[in-house]
Amino acid sequence: MDREWSLLVLLGLASLLACGHAHNLPGVPISFSTEERLTAASSVSVAEEISQEFVKYLRTGIESPRLKVLGDELRTSHSQKDIFTQPLVDLSAADQYFTCTICRATVNVIGRTFTGPNGELTGPNRNQNAKKILLSLCDYFDIQTQEVCSGLFDLNWPILDYIFNETVAESRSICSMLPIKICQVQQPEFKLNVTIVGETPSESNYELAEHSDNDYLVLHLTDIHYDPEYKSGGLAECKEPMCCRDDLPADANTTGAGHWSDYRDCDTPKHLILNAFEQIKKEHALDWIYHTGDVPPHNVWSTTRQGNMDMLTEIDQLLAEHFPKIPVYPCLGNHEPHPANVFGNAEIPESLRVDWLYEHVWSLWSKWLPKEAEATVRRGGYYTLSLREGQRIIALNSMDCYLYNWWLFYDGSIVLEQLQWFHDTLLDAEKAGERVQVLTHIPSGDGDCWTEWSREYNRIVARFSRVITGIYNGHTHKDEMNVHYTETGLAMAVSWNGGSLTTYSYKNPNYRIYRLHAKTLQVLDHHTYTINLTEANLKPNEPPTWKKEYEFGETFTKNTSAAGIDQLLEDMAKKPDLLRLFWRYKMTEADPKLAAGCDEGCLNSTICRIATSRWNEKQRCRQLQAILQQSLENEKQPQDDGAAALTAYSLASVLALLTALRHLL
Repeated sequence: MDREWSLLVLLGLASLLACGHAHNLPGVPISFSTEERLTAASSVSVAEEISQEFVKYLRTGIESPRLKVLGDELRTSHSQKDIFTQPLVDLSAADQYFTCTICRATVNVIGRTFTGPNGELTGPNRNQNAKKILLSLCDYFDIQTQEVCSGLFDLNWPILDYIFNETVAESRSICSMLPIKICQVQQPEFKLNVTIVGETPSESNYELAEHSDNDYLVLHLTDIHYDPEYKSGGLAECKEPMCCRDDLPADANTTGAGHWSDYRDCDTPKHLILNAFEQIKKEHALDWIYHTGDVPPHNVWSTTRQGNMDMLTEIDQLLAEHFPKIPVYPCLGNHEPHPANVFGNAEIPESLRVDWLYEHVWSLWSKWLPKEAEATVRRGGYYTLSLREGQRIIALNSMDCYLYNWWLFYDGSIVLEQLQWFHDTLLDAEKAGERVQVLTHIPSGDGDCWTEWSREYNRIVARFSRVITGIYNGHTHKDEMNVHYTETGLAMAVSWNGGSLTTYSYKNPNYRIYRLHAKTLQVLDHHTYTINLTEANLKPNEPPTWKKEYEFGETFTKNTSAAGIDQLLEDMAKKPDLLRLFWRYKMTEADPKLAAGCDEGCLNSTICRIATSRWNEKQRCRQLQAILQQSLENEKQPQDDGAAALTAYSLASVLALLTALRHLL
């Protein structure tokens, strides 16, 4: 019967696609290509099967033949590590299919056990039952270790429990917010709209100031990810999302963690942080510092509130000790709260808020910020201040866009308060003739940033693109930048990302120095400094050698206006070697990345990433990729066997088709 049912499903899907009626399939937008529709529909169907069969399995302890088939296929189709350590948009097609399908299945299972006749999640043992259910899913599909899954449950269940009780838990709506195309559905209930006053400029931003002797030098620190438990010589290759904390087993067939950190999934030991601060203090005469978040490490399953507070305090003290007369202007990253990633506002229950974090960072930041910043810091972790006459800083809490902030699934409209404040603050700055610097942890074009939020954010940036003269991000751990475009393709602003001090994952530690115009604060140039981790770890008893990796103006372009960077993208598309050089620096010249190289797909992804300030808006990306493709063909590179030419979605379709066909056997 299962074989007949599978055949009917497959034939039905094929018939609908052939007849052009696939838009009637639940959860499949009509804008999808044929292959995307088939893959998306397969994910919906498989998730529904899993949820039905798994609920029976939980209640009876009997594994049906159908569940066994699905379990065997899915648990071997994904990479256990990547789905926890890599951005969702960078996952393989198989990992994206797995993530989307398991997300939908999990929400369905929870929904059924809330509303089912046995009421496992409605009685006095709801918490124990919920943990049993989710740990069973984790174990059955080999998602991660039981320690990681158990820790994540304990930290996040109180919030998720509240959300499931107060909203209609629907897998299509919840999972469609993931930056995985086959998960997408149209959701009019999530539409946001910020009230914008005034007109957006009608041409690209060509504004470019001249260098002067009075230019400011500003340090950009980001993603320190301090790990106080880092163990030199420890286990650097583990199953968990973060390593280098345990002893290296005697029978291990791998090398131990490096003294100065490690390319593998490890964070930053204190002695590397101290060395970096001492290097910066010795080599650079700074005017001020931008610190764009993420102090705690990546052990998101085992954080504590006090531990996070202690690390924030310790890094704050180190900054104050090393740079006692230099102002530091910080913003929050997604790893600051406990549990990680989860922020809210005054509309959520008091017991689930992170007011404790806002109060703590205000106690640290108040030595650098004016008293008038206190109200917004304590309310939501954001603020504004007057730097000098005619110059202003705005620091945002970009967790309002982060897809791992569960409160977005409860009520996406909570983000409107800060977005409207951002607009109103820029409007006041415009009236006062001020130029503004914007600090925010997550780039708006990042795949993990909610596209509804980034659309409104980009509307604001475009409207005030003659007021905003610099945007500074972190989060990605890469040395990169993003151009902000209007819906009509005008280049309006640039976001700069200073890399990261952590090596997580496969990066060299780095920091950046900006040269800002004395009046407008426009970025005129930047210099990036780094160490080679391989060389440093060969001499653990000697301080590592920091070097100036490159100067942006000398290497790429001196025209740092939005239009100038857009022209640079044209040049990169026409001259692939220039793009390859950008990728090399983007990856901080880390030895493992250089050894892997950047193939045609990597080059296409690299140029697209720079031209994207909203993940699902690819107009400029496609234009540049078309130019790049012609340039690559002109290089007359040898043709491969064709396998690399498959797109991610072709591979996903192959996976779905193979899955469906295997069900028939």
